[in-house]
Amino acid sequence: MNISKQLFGLAAAGMFMMTMSAFVEAQPAKNTKQVTAANKKAKADFSFLNGKTGTGPFSQWSEESLMVMLNNYLGSKIKKIIYDDSMAGSLAMLKSGRADFMLASDVSANYVIQRNPELKSKVFSDNQGLAMVLRKSDGKLRDSLNDAITKLKASGKLAMLYKKWITELPVGQDPAMPEVKATAYPETVYVGVSGDVPPLDYVAADGKPSGYNVALLAEISKLIGKNIEIVPLTSMARFAALKSKRIDVFFWLVGPSKTASAGGIQSFKEQLLTRDLIITEQYCAIRMVFLLKK
Repeated sequence: MNISKQLFGLAAAGMFMMTMSAFVEAQPAKNTKQVTAANKKAKADFSFLNGKTGTGPFSQWSEESLMVMLNNYLGSKIKKIIYDDSMAGSLAMLKSGRADFMLASDVSANYVIQRNPELKSKVFSDNQGLAMVLRKSDGKLRDSLNDAITKLKASGKLAMLYKKWITELPVGQDPAMPEVKATAYPETVYVGVSGDVPPLDYVAADGKPSGYNVALLAEISKLIGKNIEIVPLTSMARFAALKSKRIDVFFWLVGPSKTASAGGIQSFKEQLLTRDLIITEQYCAIRMVFLLKK
């Protein structure tokens, strides 16, 4: 299995992985430098994973398949992967010692480490990002979302939202709840969020979506001329919710960025098409990491 297919496998697993267009420019300048540094460290030693048990939120890939892909990609000998149905559950497994490492995005890992200083992270991928996923039959809606994302990038608004809700979020403070205001628009788009990529996709303890996801969707609502209603659900339920039309859009899916190999991008898109799904332009750049105890 070549590296582009391995990265695609991790991305398609949807693991925050709980993880796309050239919008690294929409992030703070230091993010680009971090990605460059990660590229230079591509041949890092991951033997510390040998014989270890990992965890992460539920994925459509089997635990065994994900373990094999990680071992092939990293040259490691991971013993076992155990899924949980949420990031909170996976984190509890790590902290209790039932798992030795956890899969996460760098953004989520930073958020968790700020609140759990006994943890650390190690990057194992780059050139990935978050996009929204829709049914293939909703191409017009996808096009309108793409247009909105493009406008938010060009205006600098996307970078402002990232700065406010991610980089400048005070340490130890959870995201507040901005408002998606109801309007007189005749059409409503139902967007599923899971809270499994905090603080990018965050759901508060009371079950209410908060922070970046709400702020971004509020801006998109204005640009596409449609109401947006946010629907909390688990990552495990997202594909079923799309298929059953309980939701029209799921807020995040991890995939290779357009700076990744063309083969990886094409494989990713082809796999989505076989599931009758399509994706938007990416709205945030991320890398995948292992979250570990110090």
